[in-house]
Amino acid sequence: MIETGTTASPDVSVVVPLHNEEATIRELVERTVATLDARATSYEIVIVDDGSTDGTPALLREMATTHPTVRVLTLSRNFGQASALCCGIFESRGQTVATMDGDLQNPPEEIPRLLDALGPEVDVVTGCRAMRHDTAWRWLGSRIVHQMARTLVGIDLEDFGGQFKAYRREVIDAARPVWAPGKPFFALTCWLGFRVAEIRVRHDPRRVGSSRYGLMSLVRLNVDLITSFTTVPLALLAVLSALCGAAGIGGVVWCLATRATTGFGAALSLLLLGLGGIFFAAAALGVYLARVYRTLAGGPTGYVVRR
Repeated sequence: MIETGTTASPDVSVVVPLHNEEATIRELVERTVATLDARATSYEIVIVDDGSTDGTPALLREMATTHPTVRVLTLSRNFGQASALCCGIFESRGQTVATMDGDLQNPPEEIPRLLDALGPEVDVVTGCRAMRHDTAWRWLGSRIVHQMARTLVGIDLEDFGGQFKAYRREVIDAARPVWAPGKPFFALTCWLGFRVAEIRVRHDPRRVGSSRYGLMSLVRLNVDLITSFTTVPLALLAVLSALCGAAGIGGVVWCLATRATTGFGAALSLLLLGLGGIFFAAAALGVYLARVYRTLAGGPTGYVVRR
């Protein structure tokens, strides 16, 4: 279901994915509206309800009625924050798109700072949380995600996490054809080579409820990063094939030289030789899969035009 506000293409779209945030919705909308009204620019607020089961849907219908700049997209079930975020981004109509969480840890008053940082040489702006209000294990998990993201997408940022970011329209248009479920949108824009600026922003404590990013969510995010931006796991099969094959051949030669053609040593040598063959076949298949993946991940032409 889509409830629309204004129909014209605004200057700015603010995209907010949320799930069961009835305690913060009203304040979120009112503070965002006040901030953007003070900026004196045309805007829309695109809120994606990711299958909420509390009073969120009713409050969103009220907000869409009382605030003509609010658009509400209601997903059929809970698809997860990453999918809800991309739904809002791709449905937005603004020339600049800002994204933020719905729990008010990203202060709406900081949105103008993101927008102002989009200069002629900057395509994407990401907010670096100056003082994070997270548990110790959440902080540690985020550090791991950040380091992996730096390595895989080839850009050195202090804070890869969070959704407090801003994108030019051409960035979204370029990323849309190559995005797929499980592919983090911000990391994708970095991997495509768009120029990123990082600015420090306020990060407020969560006043109601608790974070829905648990241990499994962080593990899944790491897996998504690995499988979305590198084919190294497939290449490791070839290395494993060579190691097993070399060990198996060495064992067979040793068995023949010592006439130890029976027993544990001979059985282990044959097993390693067989595993080497199996891993070699898997590695050969992996090479073809990697070629297909790179073709699809790179888009229809394999390159992106910035301007």
